Formats: sequence, structure tokens, C-alpha cells
Amino acid sequence: LGMKVTMPGGKGIQVPEPLATPEDAMRLVKESQGMDVRQGLGHVLEAVTLIREKLEGKVPLIGFSAAPWTLFYYMVGGSMRKNTGNGEAWLKDHPVESEALLDLLTDVVIEYMSAQVDAGAQLVQLFEAMGEHITEDSMAAFALPRMRKIVAELKRRHPGVPVLVFSRDATYVNDELLDAGFDVVTLDCFTDRKASRESVVARSRALQGNLDPALLRRGERGTEAAVREETARMLR
Repeated sequence: LGMKVTMPGGKGIQVPEPLATPEDAMRLVKESQGMDVRQGLGHVLEAVTLIREKLEGKVPLIGFSAAPWTLFYYMVGGSMRKNTGNGEAWLKDHPVESEALLDLLTDVVIEYMSAQVDAGAQLVQLFEAMGEHITEDSMAAFALPRMRKIVAELKRRHPGVPVLVFSRDATYVNDELLDAGFDVVTLDCFTDRKASRESVVARSRALQGNLDPALLRRGERGTEAAVREETARMLR
């Protein structure tokens, strides 16, 4: 979409020049009409095909995309750790422009994930990383409808391909995401595994997670014994 994105070590994703005004957003929406996602991200799709070949069927290849709200969050805030209230402020103060930008991002995500399947991905995951920074009301009004549209269209185009979803820090919407058609919900490390398992089993779907990533860093908690113990606990 023409926005500069950087990933400096230890700082996470950065958008050095985030959208400053609703006029900027509408200009971007207008300029992006008719864009060819497969051409713009052709290098990623080539990598997907190459990785699939190199795996030689040993493990499945998972495609991936951030969800519209997460992309929106970075585009108006610029960083994971700074300006964390910008996204919600935009939804409240500029709802029309926010809806237009979210609709554009939804269409882009659909095309991008579909292209990954065509390139060789055997399942795909939608990652709503910024669930911490959206209220439940805004999640219901702005984010969930886009995720529903994405899974519906992916299922229409690729009915045999499993679609996973991870709504980090907002797993309270997992039941609604399962009802929307996602095959697998990923749990963050704060979610009650037992209750989630019961809900998923009732819908004949699947769970992924939720190993605490802190255990993978060597230190006071990150030991081989701790990883084995937690993995066994996850499987019980």
C-alpha cells in the first residue's frame, strides 16, 4: 500500500510515517483501488513456493497474515509500544474513514492469503496481534465483521484448506470466530485451556497453543525441564 515498514532489532514492527489525518487515509484508499496484491508481494509468494518444495512433505507449510485491525493499528499508530491509543481514537473520531481503510485491508488480506494457498501454503493463519488495544465494543463493530468476511471468502475459494485464527489478548471472541467458520483457534498464554477445549470440542474444531513463550528463553524460567513439564500439562 506504499507505506514504509521497518523491523529494527528488539523494537518490533515500525511504521516511521503513520497516517496522520483522515484525509491521508482516504487518499491511500483511493490510490490503492485495483492494486495487484500478487504482483506487489510476488517475492513473498515465490518464497512460499520454494519453502514448500524444500520441505519435501516433511511438515505442513502454514501461510500467514495479520488481520485488518492489527494492520490498521500500525498504520495509524506507527509502533507496537507507542501511540497505543491511536487506533481506538481513530475508530471513535473518524469512523467513516476507519471503515473505509479497514475494508481496503480486508480485501488485501483475502487476496494475500488466497495467493499464499495458490503458491503452496497448506493451511493459513489470521493473526489479530493487537487485541489488547481494542475495546470489546469496537472488536464487535469493527474487527469481527472483517474476520468473518475473510474466513468466508477463503472457505469459498479454498474449501479444503484449514484456516486458523489467533486473537491475542482478545480470546473472548474465540467462540464467535469458531462460529464464523475458522477451523482452529490459537490460545494466548492467559486463556483457560480447559474451558476453551470444551467449547472447541462441542463444535468439532481444534485448538492450538498455549505454551508461554517466556519458557523458550533461557533463564530463570526457561529451562528444558520447564518446557517439558508445560508441554505435558498442555496435552492433559
